[in-house]
Amino acid sequence: MTADLGQIESVTIQLQVYNRLREALFTGKLLPGESLTIRNLAAMLGTSPMPVREALQRLVAEHALTQLPNRTFCVTPFTAAMFRELMRVRMAVEGLAANQAVRRITPETIARLREINLEMKAGVEEGVPTAVMTANRAFHFTLYESAEMPQLLDIINGLWLRAGPYLMNAHRKLDNPTPFLRAGTLFHERIIAACERGTPTAAARAIAGDIWHSARYFRRNVDVINEATPPAAATPRRGRRRAEPSES
Repeated sequence: MTADLGQIESVTIQLQVYNRLREALFTGKLLPGESLTIRNLAAMLGTSPMPVREALQRLVAEHALTQLPNRTFCVTPFTAAMFRELMRVRMAVEGLAANQAVRRITPETIARLREINLEMKAGVEEGVPTAVMTANRAFHFTLYESAEMPQLLDIINGLWLRAGPYLMNAHRKLDNPTPFLRAGTLFHERIIAACERGTPTAAARAIAGDIWHSARYFRRNVDVINEATPPAAATPRRGRRRAEPSES
């Protein structure tokens, strides 16, 4: 009797559609508030409506998309309040991931982080923002994966899905993105140094600073984001430096 291996092809198509839409959100190919229809997406992707519908429903559950009453979907719009909240949540959650990653990271992963940051620097100097942002994402997730906390990684993926359409399009509106992009590589150098020293608290602070720098820069340069008071966690300390807590 032939074994029942299941409907592999159908499941694969659904996953491929989901991953394609997810990547479009990550890279800013879909704009905040942009309307999406099952029929148009199915035609673009060359598939039937069913896997598209299922992928869209999954992204709605992850709060990356919003379902409208007329059976269409839209990329979740951004407001100033949502942006401020999301950045604060990212600072806390990704700071935790960085803290835990330093406790488990290997020399090989540190070397990989250094390679990715060099790729990011090359993209900055060559004036290729898309390459820079791709390397930036690779850097962060290479670090976070070292935390070996899959549930935390799922949360971070969801946060990046929500932030991606705004952040990836906002940086394209900057008159001169080079200083902003170059600053990101400097924060990454601090993170690498914290990994080498084995100081989880320093890595968490550097991640928070990286995220806050991005948020502050976009608020100054993009009209849709209003000014807000920066949280203390990302504010550089002056004067006498407190000792690192015990890294137990």
